Amino acid sequence: MLPKTNLKMAALAIAVAMAYSCTEQAIPVETAQRTAVPSSASVDNARKGSSENTSTFNVSVGAPIESTTGERWISNYTKDTSRSVKTYTIKAEALNKILCDKKCVGISLSYAQDHQKRLHVLPMGVDGEGRIISATAVYTQNGDISWKAAKSWIANYTGPVQSHFFGQNTFQRLWVNGNADVVITFALDDNNNPQLLLAVATPTGASGKVSAQSKFEDASAACPPACPK
Repeated sequence: MLPKTNLKMAALAIAVAMAYSCTEQAIPVETAQRTAVPSSASVDNARKGSSENTSTFNVSVGAPIESTTGERWISNYTKDTSRSVKTYTIKAEALNKILCDKKCVGISLSYAQDHQKRLHVLPMGVDGEGRIISATAVYTQNGDISWKAAKSWIANYTGPVQSHFFGQNTFQRLWVNGNADVVITFALDDNNNPQLLLAVATPTGASGKVSAQSKFEDASAACPPACPK
């Protein structure tokens, strides 16, 4: 057993490591006051504990799923060979900038289609009342666009699910080892519901292949029915 002095020093080191700021590392973890309400397309375990009085938009929305489930859902999506877009990457800096707003409890990842019919996933901050937090610019893989253009692109998209909301704690789990770009993989669950599976970008190995994911973040609140204002 470690001496009491060493135990105290270890506890202090952990506390210091967790006291990171938005400008330096990942966003801080907030203790959720309510149980998250995942989308109807989420895995069964993520549904446990939900109630009618639960706030949909809070820091705890989202949960990890095993890689085997995620890979099956990805396969469901890619079976349709007409789907040319399979992933979408969002820079860590863009996500962290949104999450550092004091009003922000999470991010809505909105499907969007530009005027060339290309598919995008636009990240937008959401407050605890479910209101979208406006910004001067919105991130895309091809460069930032104006707020007006973002709203136009979102209106262009006509799929059955308009967006997926993930609470702040989702990104803290993704960034437990430090900030990294987030890769969004398009998927269809076993009920054919659209899903966005989140994982951190992993470096390409010597074989030229990207390392397999051990798990994905999922269990988002989908719109509809959980649509931010």
